[in-house]
Amino acid sequence: MQPMKSGRPREAALTKAGVVPSAWLMTTVARCLKLPVRELKAGVPLTRYGLDSLAAVEITTAIASELDCKVPESLLLDFPSIESLECYMEAVRGGTQPGAEEPESARNQMLADSALPLEIDPGSARPPEIARSILLTGATGFLGAYMLRALLRETQAVVYCLSRPGVNGDSRTRIRQALAFDGIRDASFDSRIRFVLGNIQEPRLGLSTAQFDELGRDIDAVYHCAAAVNWVHSYAGLRDANVLGTRELLRLACQHKRKPFHFVSSVGVCYSSAGPGEVSECHDMLPYLDGIHLGYAQSKCVAETLVRRASERGLPAAIYRPTLISGDGQSGVSNTDDILSRLIKGCIQMRCAPDLDWILDCCPVDHVADAIVGLSRNGVDSLRVFHLVNPVPRHWRESILWMNLYGYPIRLVPYRSWLARLAAESDTPAHPLYPLRLFFLSRPAGAGGLTLPELYEEGRKSRLRCEDTRSELASKALACPPLNSRLLDRYFTSFIDRGFLPAVTRAGDRPDATFALDRNFFAAILRGSRGDDAVRISEVSAQTDVSEHSIISELTSWKYGRAAGLRRYSVATCARDGMPSGNLELMVKIKPQDEEVMEVGEGVAALCGDELGRAFARFKRRTGLALCHLRELAIYQQQDQRFLRHTPAVYGTVRNDRLHAWIVVLENLENMELMDAVDDISGWRREHIEAALRGIAEIHAIWYGREPELMAQPWLGEVFSAAGMAEMKELWIALADHSDRYFADAAGFSVRSLQHELIAGVGDWWRPLETLPRTLIHNDFNPRNIALRKTGDGLRLCAYDWELAALGVPQHDLAELLCFVLTPRYSREEVLRYLDVHRLALQQATNRTIDPDSWHLGFRLSLYDLILNRFPMYAMVHRLRQQKFLHRVVGTWRMLYEFFPHRPE
Repeated sequence: MQPMKSGRPREAALTKAGVVPSAWLMTTVARCLKLPVRELKAGVPLTRYGLDSLAAVEITTAIASELDCKVPESLLLDFPSIESLECYMEAVRGGTQPGAEEPESARNQMLADSALPLEIDPGSARPPEIARSILLTGATGFLGAYMLRALLRETQAVVYCLSRPGVNGDSRTRIRQALAFDGIRDASFDSRIRFVLGNIQEPRLGLSTAQFDELGRDIDAVYHCAAAVNWVHSYAGLRDANVLGTRELLRLACQHKRKPFHFVSSVGVCYSSAGPGEVSECHDMLPYLDGIHLGYAQSKCVAETLVRRASERGLPAAIYRPTLISGDGQSGVSNTDDILSRLIKGCIQMRCAPDLDWILDCCPVDHVADAIVGLSRNGVDSLRVFHLVNPVPRHWRESILWMNLYGYPIRLVPYRSWLARLAAESDTPAHPLYPLRLFFLSRPAGAGGLTLPELYEEGRKSRLRCEDTRSELASKALACPPLNSRLLDRYFTSFIDRGFLPAVTRAGDRPDATFALDRNFFAAILRGSRGDDAVRISEVSAQTDVSEHSIISELTSWKYGRAAGLRRYSVATCARDGMPSGNLELMVKIKPQDEEVMEVGEGVAALCGDELGRAFARFKRRTGLALCHLRELAIYQQQDQRFLRHTPAVYGTVRNDRLHAWIVVLENLENMELMDAVDDISGWRREHIEAALRGIAEIHAIWYGREPELMAQPWLGEVFSAAGMAEMKELWIALADHSDRYFADAAGFSVRSLQHELIAGVGDWWRPLETLPRTLIHNDFNPRNIALRKTGDGLRLCAYDWELAALGVPQHDLAELLCFVLTPRYSREEVLRYLDVHRLALQQATNRTIDPDSWHLGFRLSLYDLILNRFPMYAMVHRLRQQKFLHRVVGTWRMLYEFFPHRPE
């Protein structure tokens, strides 16, 4: 349909300033922005007038109706002012297809804006020794309110807050409302807050020459965190606020005295498709501007360059690059209009989420504000740049798992399928993701056909280096809270309380009673271990939770409201009978119930695929997880010296089924050699491997030849058999199909076909694993769960985490360890030597002859089981939380497999 000609009279004359807009367009835009026509200027970007998503929809809809044709969703991004909109409408009426600004033209504009005017120069005046008056921008924003609180708390300065007049009330009211909304207002600070009516998008911040000059004399430092944060606007739409505003603030900072300038940028500037593989705090990103495709990041990159140029002229300056800013780490109050909140709400509403390789890196807003103010108090001579990121982020997929466990059913779907649903469902302003449609749907020029979210996947974006920032934060005891389940719970509770998200029924079984780890608890434990009823405890302090890497412990602990995982405690005993007091460093392992572990495992499997989810749910009690909470307690109660020599010292165990308390109290393992050395195996040398094999051989000897007795133990759980393995083919096939994407590259060939071959004949080749001599095996025997103890006699194994222990051939532990600690460079002769070390050690410990051929057979069959069962389980977890060792381990497995290839039994 051709656009209809408007019957309204319109001015079409051109002037040097551009097209004169029609009265209709001026009136329409003013009505949508809820402003008088007289306040609008034709050449000013509409974002300067507070354009929001609703007003953008109304303007776009009105223009489409006036032209009687469809207009692009990006209309106000490509034509951001009334003047440019009039040009667009004229072109459409004339039968042409107007285009957006050419990339080269936009690039030239950015480079031109990067040049700091010569008159902005701090001169030679010394900066104030103490900042008694601080100018803060953005105090009415989410971060700005916390910045104001931090400045008032950490300094004695008067803080001048620059904010726009005439929008949603006066500045004083809006700033107080921002503080009150976030729950952080302290009325005692009110006397130190001053209000400056201005606009960073105007020359001289919208102040008169006299006002600007007076402010330049009064202010001792500038903290600039105001910005137009928008994920869809082009550079042109953000230029006034983010670039020209920074330029005018730098002008102020150079007036009369050199005022330290603290600029809040974004880590988004570091993610350039043309940039280096690693970006440190030292990197200037302007040379990589061509690879920055997000308009917001482009504007911050140019603004950073202006700050750099001012610094080169002598202005003390610092740049802070925070990652995504999440809610308050204490209250959970979040900005419900930011990209993260909208994405969460949109995925919950759509009941599906994009399957992207994102790391969800966000820092609580209170930490970011405190970190900026804390770092700024060191003073700045030369330019400093800081990367404010979360040292313990989460994978996006793991976050979706968390939301499912919370009670929101969400499926991971391929990104292109999710985009199709997004395009169909988010075409009205009522949808949470409507304002972000273009961020997800558009494909920037020069990005190889990828969307912006795809450019931010882990395999494509640069890696951030943050060592200098983390060192300084540590020196100030400014630790960023990890993005763990407890923090996410606070955020979602706040979302629900504020009506942003629908309430859900939490399915966790949360008993009323709790088990207190207090002085009475530790006194009882130590009395039992020492056989001394007179033991008294003077103090107990919890040191750290050291099990954040365990997805199962973390999620079960959170979901069921009970402590779970590994925690370090410092226990002080009282002096008595002339004996001095003492301090014990203890590790307390609090175990989740097997049903809880299996529920989390089922959730992990379901997100990996429907077939895997169904198969895991069907066979979850037969995967070795059943009774895992009781098994480890029973194993640690063994008193056989061969076990005690090679495991942590156990002070006591607690089993209280009514209170859901299953606890082991162990010695502190911190000073062991090669502790948790699973990702870096460079320290594993021949003497370490042999010590581990000799140690596990002694443990294997305990139950070797006592199979009937072991099978009678009530805590043993599932005993695998050839028939049982054949019954579980559905699970093995689903695991093989899922793990192929991770294993093929590591192994150098499609492991999937081999896995399917093994699955087809599992009932046959497994049978020897029932007839070969079996014992109690660790069944998770790798550097995640073992370390070496230095003794006067040399290195000695210390094996812990026995929850997966099972009846099996001892070669299973041998095969697993070698997969983890060897590399593909080893020869077959070296591997055979390790097989003999284990065999001969077990032979000596049991005083039984072990046939080498049978030993090799058990080793080969154990390799089959690892690639069928254990390693695909790691791949399942890897999909949600990276298991860095997996690629290396599968590569080593291939080497061992080639030394002992599959053949029909």
